[in-house]
Amino acid sequence: MYGKYFERNYGIFTPDEQERIKDARVVIVGCGGIGGVIALALARSGFEKFVLYEHDTYQLSNMNRQIECFDHTLGENKAAVIYRAMREINPAIEAEVQERALRPEEIDQALDQGDVILPVADEWPLSIHMLDRAIDRGKPAVLSYPVGALSRVSTFLPGGPYASECLVMPFRANYETLARFMDDPNNRRILLYYQTAGAWRENWFQSWCEGGKPHAQLCTPVWIAGSLTAMEVIKLVTGRWEPVAAPRYWHITPEGGRVAKFSLARRLLSRATRYEWGEGLLPALARRPWLVRLFTRVIG
Repeated sequence: MYGKYFERNYGIFTPDEQERIKDARVVIVGCGGIGGVIALALARSGFEKFVLYEHDTYQLSNMNRQIECFDHTLGENKAAVIYRAMREINPAIEAEVQERALRPEEIDQALDQGDVILPVADEWPLSIHMLDRAIDRGKPAVLSYPVGALSRVSTFLPGGPYASECLVMPFRANYETLARFMDDPNNRRILLYYQTAGAWRENWFQSWCEGGKPHAQLCTPVWIAGSLTAMEVIKLVTGRWEPVAAPRYWHITPEGGRVAKFSLARRLLSRATRYEWGEGLLPALARRPWLVRLFTRVIG
């Protein structure tokens, strides 16, 4: 049946390339907005082997963007629902479904489970740390995140830049350090591009900085990011096209899309935050709105 299900793929892929898709094992950490779209896109592309991690259940707040959130799936574990939907596409799909969160100390174990790693959990410090560890362990991984009206996607390859430096977080820091960094309202206020490129309303952004609001999200940027991520996985597995690899990334807004580049300034600042003198740079910026605006333009 596999050849019948994916017959039209063979107009693009050779039998060998499609076999690589069938045999590749993909680890998806987080099966909500991004992860759900990725999983179903890959299932419809012919992937049959997955590891899925997700502790959360569908809630009403997920209805605006999560692909398998329906009235009848409310309260169900997202990974379990996604796996069921994947099996409805292709009954031969096999997935190790973990209905729980991946713990930081299990990251290396999870990396060993797959050929391509997709850390797309809502817990940003976990995802960044996992992307960095993937580089250290020689595994390709894809960063995928929508921020309101903005979507960014980038593949991280062994030997290339680290996710932490591209995202202006403490360079190659452990999970605990990244979590403390992201919980600091001053560090959050530096992310003014959430308001500019991401189109967040100012009051929502300020409340998020203080921990009062979740990420503002729209369905379309989430699904676009998920589809681009699935395409990056297909590139990695088949070798047909060059991935958009860091420091390059997909930059998608309502005005258009392009391949952009994480700036050198971002990477230098990431390294500076490892030192005591550098830890105060971002809070100092955050206290001066005009500097934050300048900083946003400089780092891109």
